[in-house]
Amino acid sequence: MKKFVVAAAGLVMAAGGFAVFNVGAAEAQVQTRGAPRGSYAQSCTGSYVNQGRLYADCRDRSGNVRETSIELARCSSSDIGNDNGLLVCYNHRGDYEDNRPGRPGRPNRPGGGWDNNRPGQGGGWNQSSITVYRDANYRGQSMTFREDVPNLRSLGMNDAISSIRLSRGTWEVCEDANYRGRCEIVRGDIRDLRNTGMNDKISSLRPARSGGRW
Repeated sequence: MKKFVVAAAGLVMAAGGFAVFNVGAAEAQVQTRGAPRGSYAQSCTGSYVNQGRLYADCRDRSGNVRETSIELARCSSSDIGNDNGLLVCYNHRGDYEDNRPGRPGRPNRPGGGWDNNRPGQGGGWNQSSITVYRDANYRGQSMTFREDVPNLRSLGMNDAISSIRLSRGTWEVCEDANYRGRCEIVRGDIRDLRNTGMNDKISSLRPARSGGRW
């Protein structure tokens, strides 16, 4: 397993962490600390902690993905689970993020491309995020992005991605930095990038515009 080192604004996270990045220009800023363990991880992706709240994209009983959050201080040491797309613990239920005003986000920009039998999803703000993994089958070091990433080299993930999960939206992934070289549109989870010819070849990624390519 390759060592995973993130250098951003003087911060370094050791291997094994799970982080969400908002990327501006060529730099990334670590926004959160690692998410706690819990049964929610079986049906939720993109989990991270920000200002004492756990955020995740969880599937409900219909298979739809809902963005949800819960205040960790209310859960103490009890297990955090997923109840119909909502984060819950022993004595507390979280919130659906689409019902919480004033939260930051990004517009969804659906398109066409690899869909893994899953259609693109519409919606307004904060509807687009991608989680990338070093190994196939969603294993190994992982990172979640909600913004353009023109160069993965500074994040230690350049030419190192082997599987992808989308919680929402549609993304463009490219072989070279700054969205150059071969690019593909991703519209759903990809368990093994070897089937696409892009395994360990992605150097930049960003939400895709409507209609597919930029």
